[in-house]
Amino acid sequence: MKKLFFVAALMAVVMGASAQEAKKDAIYGVKSGIITMEMDMMGQAIVQQIYFDDFGAKQATVSEFGGNKMRTIVLDGQNVMINEAEKTATRMPAMGFGGGRARINYNNLTEQVMKDNKIKELGEETIAGKACKKYSVTMDMMGQSMEQTVWVYKGIVMKTASESEFGAMGQTATKLEENVTVPASMFTVPEGITVQDMDMNMMMGGGF
Repeated sequence: MKKLFFVAALMAVVMGASAQEAKKDAIYGVKSGIITMEMDMMGQAIVQQIYFDDFGAKQATVSEFGGNKMRTIVLDGQNVMINEAEKTATRMPAMGFGGGRARINYNNLTEQVMKDNKIKELGEETIAGKACKKYSVTMDMMGQSMEQTVWVYKGIVMKTASESEFGAMGQTATKLEENVTVPASMFTVPEGITVQDMDMNMMMGGGF
């Protein structure tokens, strides 16, 4: 169960495009907020709260699954997964889309980015009360091609639906709180917790 939670939390973060590199252009059209997301993973429901500030330059993803809770942030270009109950933190390479490229900035979607990722506009739909633009996009996830549909509000991905060799995956926002105060501590590792590097072979081979 613990390994499943770890993989599920990681996949949820990847699905949510977690590679938050600071950009000159704002990633979101909202300064700060909290997004509540729901995702189905192997028949199990995962609930996430995504906290962001500085128009998306800072972001933390809190995942809850099977009674476990984990917070993931990005520091120096790497994912850090923090379990505060167990006082552990694990560092691993940021696993975004596009062969390691930073996530698509839907708030500044250029013609070149649309061409590179085969992005097509599919109209508009409302998700969690927000009027979203709908796009199809072809991406690379950990070396595998993936067809994805995304619903975007002010640069914020509110819903995803994907098909790949990993199977069908998706997540949907049920609530978005805009321009709320998010504590700076949400984006840092708590004092007293030592960050350790992840053994990727152990993760994939059943070491958890």
